[in-house]
Amino acid sequence: MALAKGHPSPGHRSSRLQEMSWNEIERPGCYLIVTSGDLVRVPQDALAPGHSPLITITSTGGTRVARLSDDPAEPISALRAFAADNDYFVNF
Repeated sequence: MALAKGHPSPGHRSSRLQEMSWNEIERPGCYLIVTSGDLVRVPQDALAPGHSPLITITSTGGTRVARLSDDPAEPISALRAFAADNDYFVNF
């Protein structure tokens, strides 16, 4: 579990947000795709055992996400401000 901002030098760690690979998401919430600044809401149903994933991302590279909130229904204005306060590019 790494804490990192997406783009500075490898040794620079300034964010308080938890970053992980898309495939490592285990809890519902709101996640920021680090490279694009897009928002993804992951509901509990998407993570339930035995269910097909509601959301899939196919990429030649790894997709990094930063966890913005535990609540998938968090208001966009709060998420946008929180991401920007942590020096992430926001595209939502």
